[in-house]
Amino acid sequence: MKSWNNYLLKSKMFIVFSAVSLFIVMLTCIIFYYKNVSDIKNQTLSLSDTITRQFSRTFELYMQDVEKLSVSIIGDPIIQQSLIDHYRVTDSVAQNEIELTINKRLFTHLQPRPQLQSIYIFTTDDIAYFVSKGGGPKVSFKLREENWYEKRLEMPGIKFLLQPVTTESTGGEHEAKVISFVRNINRIPYRDVLAYMKININVNVFKDMLVNSDSNEIERNMRAFIITDEGSVIYDDRNELTGSEDSGIDLSIFQGSGQSGELIWNGENYLYTMSKSSYTKWNTLILIPSEFLLKKQQHTAYILILVGLLAMGLIAFVSYTLSYQITLPLRNLMKKMARVEQGDLSQRMEVAGNNEFSRLSRIYNRMLDSITRLIGEVYTSKLAEKNAQISALQAQINPHFLYNTLNIMKSISRVRGIEEVAEMAESLAELFKYSMKNLQRPIPLRDEMDHISHYMNIQQHRFGSRFEFSMDVPEALQDASILKLTVQPLIENAIVHGLGKVKSGGRIVIAVRRLGDDLIIEVSDNGCGIEEERLHMLRKRIMGIQAADVLEEDGLGIGLSNIALRIKLFHGVKYGAELISANGRGTTVRLTFPYERFVKVKGEAG
Repeated sequence: MKSWNNYLLKSKMFIVFSAVSLFIVMLTCIIFYYKNVSDIKNQTLSLSDTITRQFSRTFELYMQDVEKLSVSIIGDPIIQQSLIDHYRVTDSVAQNEIELTINKRLFTHLQPRPQLQSIYIFTTDDIAYFVSKGGGPKVSFKLREENWYEKRLEMPGIKFLLQPVTTESTGGEHEAKVISFVRNINRIPYRDVLAYMKININVNVFKDMLVNSDSNEIERNMRAFIITDEGSVIYDDRNELTGSEDSGIDLSIFQGSGQSGELIWNGENYLYTMSKSSYTKWNTLILIPSEFLLKKQQHTAYILILVGLLAMGLIAFVSYTLSYQITLPLRNLMKKMARVEQGDLSQRMEVAGNNEFSRLSRIYNRMLDSITRLIGEVYTSKLAEKNAQISALQAQINPHFLYNTLNIMKSISRVRGIEEVAEMAESLAELFKYSMKNLQRPIPLRDEMDHISHYMNIQQHRFGSRFEFSMDVPEALQDASILKLTVQPLIENAIVHGLGKVKSGGRIVIAVRRLGDDLIIEVSDNGCGIEEERLHMLRKRIMGIQAADVLEEDGLGIGLSNIALRIKLFHGVKYGAELISANGRGTTVRLTFPYERFVKVKGEAG
């Protein structure tokens, strides 16, 4: 597979522009889609809730009107007197007259109301007075055969009872589904029960209350129910379940506090809104199939996909054109540079304007001018290089000459018996020999310690017993790898700066230890120490924060910073030097190296 770095800049720009733009378009479409779906769902539930509440309220008002009708029947003085007479007379002729009178009054109340199917009055002695529309026969004959009879004892505390759907004949083969409104007929003004009244209401009354608009998609697709808490269907707008004892709907929705949500009915998903009537205690339920919402969501998705494809096409075209225009000058520059690579230095870019490519072209042209000029100067530089080599050879002669002279002085001193001069000459010769070669190559710690011994041999001849010197170097660490001339300058600093003013009792200690993967070398003295302000500046210099000219020119800060810099450059910023001191309490310099055993390079001189 082709590596990303191998793609042309034009291809990279096109891919990146297209990918980023596509991501933004897709993210925007997804957010818009889910926002739109949420809005559709909320709007649907809001409209459904409005329809539910209106339907429930309309039914309440109708039932309140029926209650008013019942009150007017109860308060009818003719019916009141006729019922009183019913219990007094025993003559059958008189009873017939009472029945005719009651039926006539009931028919007067029934006739103006089209959705009332029939009215019954049951006396406590099992006589039923009855009027019906359409000539339907009497269905109920005795009070004790009524399904609501057992609840009559509760009626004194309740204004009325509403009974679920039953079937009543309207004459011939036709039947009507009715709900029943039942209440007591009390004797006025004594409040004792004279009889019970049942008003049958045709369920078709609900059709007039719920008028669906064909122009509204929600109303065309919704299902409307009136259901009791026990699950009996009072009304189904499609007349499929009206009168059914089991609607198949989860009855828990009528017990909870939620007025809307989602449910599964007959294996399909629906949104529902529900309103419980505080007057009738029945539940008005509106169901909207989720499939209806899915169709709307699909319509939105098709529009978003179309918009997304158009946006992607436009973005791809713009990205390709833009990347081509941006990389065209670069391709021209690459062609010019390829010819320069073959030796044609006359290739120049045309410069127009002051944009980035124009500036790059000017830099390219100046670069070629510089190359042409440098080619003319190369022969002169070769001559200067030869002269420098000669000077370097001469500079190497002087140390070697001095080293050889010291060896001659050592030999003469020993021949003539001047042993101290011979030892100093030998130590000084070893110092020069150690310092002349391989400054940047690692050495074993043993060599650096030997070099320090030679140095201290000379210093002890110079200072006598003014200070003591000791080394604590475990034999196991003698072959550890360090950089040359990183420890000896610290000894020199300790003598010059730490013990310079000490007349006796001075002490210099070298301590080496291993700490994990690190090699720690500490050089300590018990000299005058360093003042806090100067110590702060020295530490900044060691860390490379402060310039050399900020410190006094006594060599201490320069030497330490050079050692720290060499260690960091060779081993990394984790390693280096640390300065610890207090005024009048001496000074300790701690060097940190990675612990590695020294391995001699093949062919390297010893």
